[in-house]
Amino acid sequence: MMKTTYLLIILIAATTWLGCAKEKPVDTGSTALQAVSITNVAYGADALQKMDVYLPQGRSADSTKVLLLIHGGGWVEGDKSDFAAFVDTIKKRLPGYAIFNINYRLSAFPANVFPAQELDIKAAVNFIDS
Repeated sequence: MMKTTYLLIILIAATTWLGCAKEKPVDTGSTALQAVSITNVAYGADALQKMDVYLPQGRSADSTKVLLLIHGGGWVEGDKSDFAAFVDTIKKRLPGYAIFNINYRLSAFPANVFPAQELDIKAAVNFIDS
């Protein structure tokens, strides 16, 4: 129950934080963009810095909202696959959203101690925003 509550809080916070789109050039081509799903996209140099990307049909850089999924686990456990069962439901309920389901480097002393995980989240956001 605690893990589910923690995941829900992160999901709500990420939606609120990333829900506003930054102005970017718009592709004015006449063809509508199809929905795209791409798994294990690297957003950093480390092999653990991967994300799954789900882009909606008809998206545009200036108006498509973004939902960033960050798995729970207190920075020491978990995986983006924890959300795999929910991605289709999220896509159905929020059809116009681009969804980014990320992994980050788990903390394992002495490697990847905090704030490595926070830096990974920032790197993922910068990657998405670029």
